[in-house]
Amino acid sequence: MSRLIKPADIPATLWHAETTCLHLAPTLLTAWKHLLQHAGLEEKALQSVPAGITGGLSKEATDEHLAWRFSGSSARVQLSLLDPRDELSGVTDAFAKVFSGGTVLVADLPCGSGAAVLTLLTSIAELRRQDRIPRNPLYVKVVGGELSDSARGYASLAIDHIKEVLVDQAIWVSAEFLPWNALDKFSTADLTNRLTVLGQECSARLMVLANFSGFLQGEGKWKEALPQFESLFVHGRAHNSFVLWIEPQTNKVIGLGGFFARALGWFKKLFSPHQTKEEQETLVVENLGKSVAGVQHPLKDHQFKVHLVIQRFDLPLSGAKA
Repeated sequence: MSRLIKPADIPATLWHAETTCLHLAPTLLTAWKHLLQHAGLEEKALQSVPAGITGGLSKEATDEHLAWRFSGSSARVQLSLLDPRDELSGVTDAFAKVFSGGTVLVADLPCGSGAAVLTLLTSIAELRRQDRIPRNPLYVKVVGGELSDSARGYASLAIDHIKEVLVDQAIWVSAEFLPWNALDKFSTADLTNRLTVLGQECSARLMVLANFSGFLQGEGKWKEALPQFESLFVHGRAHNSFVLWIEPQTNKVIGLGGFFARALGWFKKLFSPHQTKEEQETLVVENLGKSVAGVQHPLKDHQFKVHLVIQRFDLPLSGAKA
């Protein structure tokens, strides 16, 4: 399948080619500002960002991430969707298959306050509004998994806020946000069961995993989380089923012995009976998709840089290693 949108066709409301600068989708900005106003965080969002803000379970940590990191998380996802430098061909193919029309399932894990799925939906809607992609009827079932009660509440509120605008572009969304702990097999079983039920009538499935390496690699939780990821990946197998794993470009993510080296090795071992030798050989750190762009801050008169590294995992229907 060809690209969802060619770089030359990206509207200026999302990407300014001359300055190589991303602009977050207008409807996304409306939703984010709505959340900031609802939470009383408008002034905080204008303050300088302290170092080390990564979010957390408490309402205070969730609010800090919403105020100071939401725009960066969104920009990373928008860059992966638009790929204005044409560097992420496998990723754009996956987006094209998922969002071309029909009924699709999107899982956002961990969803936080909804930055990833909100960015995808509002960017697709903006591309349709600008007549850059067809307005085929698109029904999106969203499932977010997140441990923070406050973050799940924000994500639900934001989705409800944009639903009518999405309908104008022939996009109908239903969404639910479930409590999910990546280290807990029971909440993962509940999440997996729900994804299985909702995905039965879907023509495509997309699981977006974003900004997880700090917890899994930095806090040493990778081995403890592996059984849960195995459950999600194995039970997520279907035709047109993809995982897009998005992380910031840091040495801990792409360096020797870094997060993606471990993740790629695990995936190859899990699905090795159903991959060709060539497919396995492509799953190396050197082949990870990488991109960088400037981003216009939505609330301030300055730009910031966003760097991403991304891997597309196909989940073949034929099976996986037991």
